[in-house]
Amino acid sequence: MTARLSRSLPQVNRRVFAGLSSRAIPRVANVNASARAGLVAHRNTWNLAPWTCRVTQANIARYSHTDSGSSVQPNPSIFDVTPYRGSSITEKHWMSQDLPVVATLIEPQAILHFIEFIMHGILPNGKKTNLALPNSDEFPLFMAPSSQWAPAPFNKAALSTVQKAIEQITGPEDLSGLCHIGQNIHFLKSCLWGGLAPVPASRWREKDLNHPDNFTIAHEYLTSVIAVFEYLNIPQIRTNMCDTFNKISGDFGEMQDALNARRKAQGNLSPELNLVALWEQFIRALYEVMTSTAHSWVLARVAELRERTSDSFSAIPADNPEGPEMKIFSQRWTDLIAVTSMADFNIWISMDGYNGYDAPSEIIAGLHNPNLEDQDKNYGFSKLLFDRLAKCIEAQNEAATVQGPSATQSDAARRERLSISTVVQNELREKIRGRVPSPQPPVQPWIQQLLRAQEASLDMHPRESHDCGFGLAIYRAAHKFSDEQWERLQRDLEAHLSAWSDDVQRADELKPLLKLHWFDCKELGIDITNPITAARRHYQQIRSLDEWNHKIAPSVFLLIDYMGVNSYLDDKFYASFTKDKSFLNGDFQGHVLAVGADFDDSATANESADRIANEDPQDEGFKYPGHMRILGNLVWSELYPMLMLQSVELEDLWRQAREHPMKIYTGPTVPSQVEPWKEWNATKTFMMDSFVEFLKQKNPTLAGKVEGLRKEGSL
Repeated sequence: MTARLSRSLPQVNRRVFAGLSSRAIPRVANVNASARAGLVAHRNTWNLAPWTCRVTQANIARYSHTDSGSSVQPNPSIFDVTPYRGSSITEKHWMSQDLPVVATLIEPQAILHFIEFIMHGILPNGKKTNLALPNSDEFPLFMAPSSQWAPAPFNKAALSTVQKAIEQITGPEDLSGLCHIGQNIHFLKSCLWGGLAPVPASRWREKDLNHPDNFTIAHEYLTSVIAVFEYLNIPQIRTNMCDTFNKISGDFGEMQDALNARRKAQGNLSPELNLVALWEQFIRALYEVMTSTAHSWVLARVAELRERTSDSFSAIPADNPEGPEMKIFSQRWTDLIAVTSMADFNIWISMDGYNGYDAPSEIIAGLHNPNLEDQDKNYGFSKLLFDRLAKCIEAQNEAATVQGPSATQSDAARRERLSISTVVQNELREKIRGRVPSPQPPVQPWIQQLLRAQEASLDMHPRESHDCGFGLAIYRAAHKFSDEQWERLQRDLEAHLSAWSDDVQRADELKPLLKLHWFDCKELGIDITNPITAARRHYQQIRSLDEWNHKIAPSVFLLIDYMGVNSYLDDKFYASFTKDKSFLNGDFQGHVLAVGADFDDSATANESADRIANEDPQDEGFKYPGHMRILGNLVWSELYPMLMLQSVELEDLWRQAREHPMKIYTGPTVPSQVEPWKEWNATKTFMMDSFVEFLKQKNPTLAGKVEGLRKEGSL
């Protein structure tokens, strides 16, 4: 029965988005609750992805005239936030909107995630709703016009509820659900929308961002989160988000009336549906996840940086308060105080005006504080800090009369005075953000979803559950290695892909379920001179087969080429980069290729697997090639969940990698991280162009060979 529902929903949805909604709707048998609570939702997330993504892309593409270097002006009907400059600590992010995009304010996939939610009743924050849910035979009706199934007078709609809701977000008639925004800010917003931390704790340590030499980059990662919420709280953006939500709420209101009327006509005694309340509850929980994830992450990273900065303070002689070391320390400590304050006051998404939302009487961190603006104006931090500091100094001076100079000059005494700012901010935070000022975020939504799916599979027939799983296909396109080297490569690569779960709730339960499925290009007879195109063709043929349909992601697969192999086996592969102190060593590790399975590569038929390593991001012709390199330990923690949740597409991740010296996705980027990448790329391009021009005059044949090597990625 589970399989029948899993097949029926994609079939109905396919008709909706293909414009074939006139066909009859198949009846769907009841399914057991546990199956509905997990595996069906997971299957539908994958199976619906190609159609929903295409609809969204098609709508937005009509208004997306903002590519870098384009002479076409942005559509004036779409609100443009790129001129916004933010606060003093976020201005650099707003000034770095080199690649503006047309973005949706409410992510389109929220509609499908809402449908999944009302299947199993589990909210994004992990809590279970107490509201009535639709019956299993009613879910296909969300994908079909009410004119096909609803009793009069509720049978007027020519479009399905899902399609109407998505079009409220993406247009085409009303563009208020869209805006022009820098891709750097929008990408991080999409990560937070999916409940993902900007930089997981393990990656933060891997990048060594707590090291004093990397403070500027670390600080920019913190302020990048603040910039996202500055964006979401621009008055016009906030109004447009609320209006879009309310329009969708209206669509679900019509749907609930039609469903309740249908139930009444059929003599169905099920409790009355309130889809409007369910939609409000779902978005409120999603906003709660976004704000709690962002706020707790910023505070956790600030705490680490404070500890490391305090250590540097202890190393500064007390008798040299005006030295350069003290000036650096003072600036950094002030920066951390400012980030903390901005996080407390800015990481909010107010739901005032949202249909169905009842403002609570108490403060709810991240969602509701009616006095927030007044508290911001009357923060009182400085006065309270100086009062506390004066009392501390007075107490230490009194102690010095008995204990001697150590009472005021010891490291412990100096740290006590220093810590007062942290204590004061912690006390004020409760007034700003309530009794639970920084709630711990729940288990990441994608992990919740997969674990529910795994639990549901336990109730299935063994043969059916055997055909299900969570995995990625990976193609071997490099063969000039010994068996021993290849075994080492597989071992190191799979270990690297598994190195992502530190400090991630319930990740250890999920990790054993995530599988790589290996395919050998040579054994399959795939053309290894053009492996990406050939592997894509093979993948398109197998992904819908019963053997693989529910085991591998349909929209992306992995490929390991010679560059990827050497990144794991050759200790000197990154030597020129890891010696450069302007680069983060954590951004140069073993990597694989992630390939878009549906990319049309007809325009790049002569590509090679390694060509992407040599593309010049300064070149106007540098376009998304349908694949990108990604660090191995980001495959399961970022690539897989982002594509599964449809938070972003592979091209969005590629934009974050396009400036990297080797075009590798290393996670969200910040300006001071990217600046040395750009300098390196510009220097390389200048030197190679000059060298080739010189060779053309001296030895045209050799110049042609060098050009060929550049195109192959060998130089």
